[in-house]
Amino acid sequence: MSDLQAIGALSSEEAEQRAQRFPIGATISLDDLGASECELLLDQLREHEPVSWLPSLGGWLITERETARSLLRPRSDVTVQSRQNMVRASLGRMMLTVDTDEHDRMRRPLERPFRPREVEERFAAYVRDLANRLIDTFDADGEVDIVTGFASQYAVQTAGHVIGLELGDVAQINDFYADFAAAMEYTGDPEPLRRADLARGRLDNLLRVSLASPASADSLARTVLIDVSNDLSEEELIAQLRVIMFGAVETIQASITNTLLLLQLNPSAASEISADPTLLANAVDESLRMIPPVAFIERWSKEPMDLDGVEIGAREFIGISVIAANRDPGTFERPHSFDLHRSNSIRALSFSFGEHHCLGFHLARLETTIALDELHRRLGALTMVDHRAPEGFAFRRPTSLRLRWTSH
Repeated sequence: MSDLQAIGALSSEEAEQRAQRFPIGATISLDDLGASECELLLDQLREHEPVSWLPSLGGWLITERETARSLLRPRSDVTVQSRQNMVRASLGRMMLTVDTDEHDRMRRPLERPFRPREVEERFAAYVRDLANRLIDTFDADGEVDIVTGFASQYAVQTAGHVIGLELGDVAQINDFYADFAAAMEYTGDPEPLRRADLARGRLDNLLRVSLASPASADSLARTVLIDVSNDLSEEELIAQLRVIMFGAVETIQASITNTLLLLQLNPSAASEISADPTLLANAVDESLRMIPPVAFIERWSKEPMDLDGVEIGAREFIGISVIAANRDPGTFERPHSFDLHRSNSIRALSFSFGEHHCLGFHLARLETTIALDELHRRLGALTMVDHRAPEGFAFRRPTSLRLRWTSH
């Protein structure tokens, strides 16, 4: 039993009553939620138990988009502030694990560099050059695992450039963030949290040493340090940079790999993009909808509440399945189809919503689109050799995707 389940443990009578009322949820394991074909199970939940109790989760699971969105809106009836918050346990106290005024104070100094125009002016040239430098290492006629041979290095090096810090070995940074991600699972095993604590301490040391002399004049670290309105302590700034880097590393690896996989699985869409590369941006948005890099969002009820006719007590855990919300047919027509011309892909909850929506949303879309554009321009048509199906409870992507090309 996890700490979350132990804290929110029900009496045997209450547990039996909830199991009887939510029979589908009662049968779902954590492994089911992270499995490669969990979408079908989530569809069943959304249809029959859109607000369901999952004993394996120790809480409620929301699968309807509109209900999920209502919980994520600013000043809603739920909170992120809980000692049970696995994001906080892994990454520490920062803007994603506090609410309202404290959240605004932590986030405000970091917002300006992530506005659309600022992102384009600051980072577009760098990420395009980086994509080409990585592609230069490929064989003229050959194949590559796009995860390890491109996406991982591209994400880590861009994260370092954006922050303005020398981060050292790419593999080491990836190991840190693999430990952070592993600690955001509700298994009850203390070892992932121990490893996350060690990784956080080692990364903080790198950030602390480098923060004194940001590597780039237009870096995020330098921008915040010279902002006279910034009242973050050094430890608070390090905490914000830590989570921004996590998002930059994990999300970008996933969005590049997921989009390339979906284009391989949907060759007609790939052919359309060959004829009209401007459709790449649509492909990125549709990929983010279908395989959200961040697949799960956690909240807690502040007080007893009624959620779509279900009574939820105070301080109960409420999880949101981003996968299910993004495939809700009430919002997305033919939700299981990859549609380059879908007009509302942007309504997906892949970057959350409300005050905790992803700070780097515009940068993520820019990075992913540029990477795919350069891969397409330099390599032409790609052929999938093999891959691992996307899986993961909290974070979702293939762990490998091997592609082949012929020089042109």
